[in-house]
Amino acid sequence: MMPSTHSLTLISPSNSSILMHAIRKHAPAAQGEQSLWQIEPARFRLGVVIRFKDSARTLPAVLDALRAQTLQPDFILGVDSGSSDGSPALLQAAGATIIPWLAPYHHSKVLNFALAHCPAERILVLSSHTVLLAADALAKLNAALDDPRTACASNRWTPDTYYTNAITWQELRAKGLKFATIYSNSFGLLRRALWEELPFDETLPGMEDYVWAVEQVRRGHTCRFVEFEFSYQRQDHVRWFVLTCCAFRLADQYALRPYWLGVRGSLWRILRWGWQRLRLPATSDERAQLQLLWDHLLAFLLWRFNHSKTDDP
Repeated sequence: MMPSTHSLTLISPSNSSILMHAIRKHAPAAQGEQSLWQIEPARFRLGVVIRFKDSARTLPAVLDALRAQTLQPDFILGVDSGSSDGSPALLQAAGATIIPWLAPYHHSKVLNFALAHCPAERILVLSSHTVLLAADALAKLNAALDDPRTACASNRWTPDTYYTNAITWQELRAKGLKFATIYSNSFGLLRRALWEELPFDETLPGMEDYVWAVEQVRRGHTCRFVEFEFSYQRQDHVRWFVLTCCAFRLADQYALRPYWLGVRGSLWRILRWGWQRLRLPATSDERAQLQLLWDHLLAFLLWRFNHSKTDDP
């Protein structure tokens, strides 16, 4: 299972300079931008934000799973970015308030707009394609935020346990920055007060959750993993190239060690892979591993030859 990549078609090796320019020093919204969101004061303890567009195929399962949660949200907000398939009616039937997003879709801008209009202290950002199969998923996420040091909590996209379930700045400094998100806005619960202090960076073409979480950890907060069963109902391209570009830039910005095989290690693995294919055909998993190696290597080269032009003076 891999994370969503609504904007991946905009990011590729052919226009990667856009990405490398955008993944720069993390900064809050520009002066005056936040006032345009008209942030509503928090009136509820627990809210849910669901961004959607023509999601009538997946929303029934998403909403059924939400209704089955042992801990129910106090408020549900749906942000419609231009549906024409009846998706808003499905959310309204589930008790959601619907607000439209009329501008072109942009991850960070839509999320900032949504969180400003969701008057809850803790907000679950839930993809319209993510089904919380475990009935106690929301309860587990909410319990993680009972620790005042925790900024956000989500599940892992992959079973990789390189990081502990409570990531701190000390852990990132010791282990380095690995090419896997430490928090996901597909099924993540965050503390709204911290978002008000630092909204999602609207200069980024994607990976806003990854960047925000790393900055929260740097500020002394904890990012937690919570395990529960889930299902992602949308088939997308894997976005490891984008994620790797982001990780290299963040590692450089925060003086963290990127955790990867390195150029020599990657080239050796690729050559060994090719030699093995002379004897045995590759499985789908082996082909995916090769693509991952190429993505890491290409992202490093793009970062290496572009970062000097994109760093702020």
